[in-house]
Amino acid sequence: MRDLRRVLQLFGVAVVHGLLPAISPARRRAVPGPVRLRRALEELGGTWVKLGQALALRFDLIPPAYCYELFNLLNRVGPFPYPEVRQIVRAELGRDLDDVYASFEPEPFGAASIGQVHAATLHSGERVAVKIQRPGIERLIATDISLMYRISGLVDLTRIFGGTRTRDVIDELARWTREELDYTVEAEHARLMRENTRTRETEYDPQVYTELTTRRVLTAELLDGILIADLMRDLRDDRDATLRRLTAAGYDLDAAAGNIVWNFLSQAYAVGVFHGDLHPANLMLLPGDRIGYVDFGIIGRLPEAVRQSLVLYAKNLFFGDVDAAISEFLQWVKPSSTTRVLAASEALVELTRGFLAELDAAETGRRQILARYQVDLLTATRAHRMAIDPVVVLYMKVVFTIESVTSELSPSLDLQSIHARFFGELILEGITAA
Repeated sequence: MRDLRRVLQLFGVAVVHGLLPAISPARRRAVPGPVRLRRALEELGGTWVKLGQALALRFDLIPPAYCYELFNLLNRVGPFPYPEVRQIVRAELGRDLDDVYASFEPEPFGAASIGQVHAATLHSGERVAVKIQRPGIERLIATDISLMYRISGLVDLTRIFGGTRTRDVIDELARWTREELDYTVEAEHARLMRENTRTRETEYDPQVYTELTTRRVLTAELLDGILIADLMRDLRDDRDATLRRLTAAGYDLDAAAGNIVWNFLSQAYAVGVFHGDLHPANLMLLPGDRIGYVDFGIIGRLPEAVRQSLVLYAKNLFFGDVDAAISEFLQWVKPSSTTRVLAASEALVELTRGFLAELDAAETGRRQILARYQVDLLTATRAHRMAIDPVVVLYMKVVFTIESVTSELSPSLDLQSIHARFFGELILEGITAA
């Protein structure tokens, strides 16, 4: 019965937001398609929001207008009642909430589709953030994913995802949600990230209290800083006033933005393990322009061979060896049965040559030219019905997110100089032979 109700809700939302042209009212379809899709996913909530977030900035799967709109997808959901929080803590930790925590804020400071986060204090005095999983969410996600698999064949008929099968997209989403539903997995991710970056002055990953963490409850150090999502909102409202306030408080946004880039390069290339969900709500500005990270539900792991290939691609690209760069890029993609590989390769080479010519002629806006090329490259991959290696997809999605965030924090940030300095140090340290 619950599954049937979800099917009816899915159908009703699709009609209301004009996603079924044959039966949706024309007035609904007057709103741009990307906006209608984003609103529908927000209304459905749960796994459908997760699907939208997974597709955001996936230029290899869907048209750019949809990618950019889904990046604005909001996980709007009200908090569940405090008595249920107490019940879950009791069931998971085997003790009453008051016995576990010296103090516990009844109102969460963050709520999302899978769980909500409360501020608390341990009996030993440490301030902590306690994430509690939403009751019934595991069943709801299982229902949603089952529905996605059922309609995947129909979606494939539209070829909306280019050369990537819809089931492959759902498989990846299912894997991520399985990990996100088990807070012990997130705790291990957080421990690994903290261990890898313990001595890095530009990055801080909070301690997780494993003795107070289970599948449905996670207790971690509470970071005291400025949420990057809030900071970006303030910059949009009044950039000059926000910059004056930050400067007076001792912050330097150019340094902070540079640290976000440097930290990602260090995670991906020096270690091979990187934070896979760098949404602005998961980043914090800490004293000294250090960047704090939260929510480790998704991490990426770059095998050594992939790391070397990414370095070779970038090196060949910026030294102007277009054929070698595209040859490296094509190692990460899998052609479909309809892909004309030679034509695809020639199109990518022509696109890249045009990009390098435009970059060489430009006196300003080079960062925007690079960002547009990355989008065009993935769009061309989709047009030729080729699927990209999932680990490279996650890497590139994080790159796009970093570009979006840092361009607002520091529009004049010189990304090329940061990359040059990082890879220069990496080579000197002997970590890579590239």
